[in-house]
Amino acid sequence: MVSWARPGPGKGRWVGAGGDKHARRPTIEDVARLAGVSRGTVSRVINGGRNVRPAVLDTVNAAIDALGYSVNQAARNLASGRTGSIAFVISERDERLFEDPNFGLFVRVFSRQLRKNGRHLLMTTAQDEEEENFLGDYLTLGHVDGALLALTHEREPLLGQLLSNRLPLVVLGKPLGFEDAFSWVAIDDEKAAYTVVSYLVDRVGGAVGTVTGPMHTSSGRERFDGYRRAIADGFRPGLVAAGDWSLRSGRLGAQEVLERHPELRGLFVASDLMAVGAIQALRDAGRRVPEDVAVVGFDDSAAATMVEPALTTMRNPIEQTALEALQILDDQIAGRVRKPVHVLLSSELVERGSA
Repeated sequence: MVSWARPGPGKGRWVGAGGDKHARRPTIEDVARLAGVSRGTVSRVINGGRNVRPAVLDTVNAAIDALGYSVNQAARNLASGRTGSIAFVISERDERLFEDPNFGLFVRVFSRQLRKNGRHLLMTTAQDEEEENFLGDYLTLGHVDGALLALTHEREPLLGQLLSNRLPLVVLGKPLGFEDAFSWVAIDDEKAAYTVVSYLVDRVGGAVGTVTGPMHTSSGRERFDGYRRAIADGFRPGLVAAGDWSLRSGRLGAQEVLERHPELRGLFVASDLMAVGAIQALRDAGRRVPEDVAVVGFDDSAAATMVEPALTTMRNPIEQTALEALQILDDQIAGRVRKPVHVLLSSELVERGSA
């Protein structure tokens, strides 16, 4: 184990990577001295190793490991005028918020990736106008370095508040009414819904209904558009029931469609969680899945495999969405991009037992 002592009064002493608990924290100067390089070279290694020769890179990293050196992120944030915090804002207005299993995955990916860069994730909600006004002020007064926003509604008031601000911001999903104003990452919901409904139509050869997502959201609206395009001449208004992404709305929506069309042979439900509720309603009505009514969902969330039979669904690339959003946000914070960036991701059909 490498050890050294700096001479001179009041200078402190470092003893190994796991030495005296009273020893001072090793500094970037300590690393430079042990590696035999300049402070600037160590700084370049810490910040990605660009323009550093491989041999020097190895030497500096070895010194870092030997000293147990870690970046003082608080000091770095203070020097750069940054907080080290990123806000994850979920714009949802009722108790449905924590029903959706996708949000847990978003939080895990965001937290894991931000932690690698010495940043911290703050999760908050905007459930009503008062909270949105507070958040609009909080986010723009320097409390966070950037924000990720999920579940935006058409002409989302919070986005309106942030429109003229320079806060780095990425929206998960298309922000209806603000598509050109903000950066966003979304899947091609219309194409994905068309794919899974076309699959369903080919399998059942009869009436195919749907329980939609909220029509004031881009995903709810575009998934309905994909359903309608796939149904084509078979479309009838009575085959459509409105949902709100909740388990309960899936159950009630399936009941509604079945009451109007007892001959129902297939059901496209715009989220897996709602599809679980829909299957419950079909069973309560004495219908077998998929023998009597085939059901398909959307997202390939944890809910898809928690029901029997497991759901045929469209895989929503949640982790890829999260990583793309973080990359755009990081580019914004670093000043590498100044115009809105739009990323549209593909999804894939996952065949299981429900259809």
